[in-house]
Amino acid sequence: MGLIAPLILASITFLSPQQGTQAVGPLALEITTDAKSVDRVEFFVDGAIAGVARKAPWRIAHDFGTSLDPHVVSAVVWSDHYKTSEKAEVRTAAIAASESMNVDLVEVPLRARSSRTLKASDLRLEENGMRQSIREVRPERDAATFVFVVDRSLSMGDGKLEAALKAVNEAVTMLRPDDTAQIILFNHNVLPPRALPVRAMPEPSGGTSLRDAVASIQRGHRTYAIVITDGGDRNSELSEDEALRRVSTTNNVIDALILGSSHADFLDRAAKNTGGSVVSTSRDGLRRALRELIADINSRYTIVYQSNATARGWRRIEIKGVKVLQARKGYFAE
Repeated sequence: MGLIAPLILASITFLSPQQGTQAVGPLALEITTDAKSVDRVEFFVDGAIAGVARKAPWRIAHDFGTSLDPHVVSAVVWSDHYKTSEKAEVRTAAIAASESMNVDLVEVPLRARSSRTLKASDLRLEENGMRQSIREVRPERDAATFVFVVDRSLSMGDGKLEAALKAVNEAVTMLRPDDTAQIILFNHNVLPPRALPVRAMPEPSGGTSLRDAVASIQRGHRTYAIVITDGGDRNSELSEDEALRRVSTTNNVIDALILGSSHADFLDRAAKNTGGSVVSTSRDGLRRALRELIADINSRYTIVYQSNATARGWRRIEIKGVKVLQARKGYFAE
C-alpha cells in the first residue's frame, strides 16, 4: 500500500488591511498567496462579498465609509481550476467615539525614472509601514504657489544679490498662467511676502535668519519654496527642529540653491523631508540653475492618496515599485 502525500495548504497573507488596524474610508483590500494556478480571489467584508480579483496583484478597492465599527475582512483563494479553495481573515479595530477620526487627502510630489507614464498600479505607497490606497497619479502638477526666499544679508554682496533677483524675475516667466508667485527677502529680519517682479534692487546688509524666513511661508495649497542663499544661519529665533516641523506639511516643497559650498544642515533636512533638492551653484551659474529647477518642477508627478491614520505626529512615507529619484519622506499631522 503506497503512502499518501500530506496535504500542503497554501498560505494567504493580508497586506491591507492588517489585523487590529482601523479601517475607514476608501482602502485597498489586498493579499498575497503562494497558491499555484490561482483562478480568482474573492473578498468579503462582514460576510458580504466586496469584490473579486482575477489576476495578480490580488487587490480590490473598498470604501468602509465613516463607520466606527470593527469589521471582519476575509479572502477566499480559488485555484486548480476551482477545485481548491483556501480562506484567510483579519479583524479590524473599532474606532472609539472619543477618538478624533481624520481621513486626510495627502499629496506627495515625486520624481521617478520610468520608461512610460506612471499609473497608480505601478506604485506601492506605505505610511508608517501600512499600505495606503493611491487615488491618483498626476503626470502634470496642479496650479501652485511659488515663493522665492532670497537672502539679502551682507554676505550676498559682490553682485550675488543682484544676480539672484534678476534670475528670479526671469524665472517667473516659466511659470504657468494659473500659478502665483511672491518673494520673501530676509537678512536678520524677515520681510513680508511681496509680488514679483522685483523692480527696486535692495542693498545687501545685516545678518541671516534663514530658518525664520523659510518657516514664515504661509500654509495653503501646493507651494514650492525656492531658497537662494550663500550660507548658514546666525540670527533665527526658531530652532532647527521647530522650523522643520513648520515646513514639513503635506503641501510645501523646499528647494534650495546655494551660492558656494556652505550648505546649511537645515536646508538639507527640509528638502529631504518635503521632496525637494539642494543644489550648489555660483553667482554666474545661478540663472541656469534656477531655470533647470523650475523646468524639473514642471515635469514632476503628484501622487494623491487618502491616509487612514488617526495618530498625530510624524507620518513616514515610503514609495516602491519604480526607481524613485526624489519624493516626500513624510509629513506632520496635527
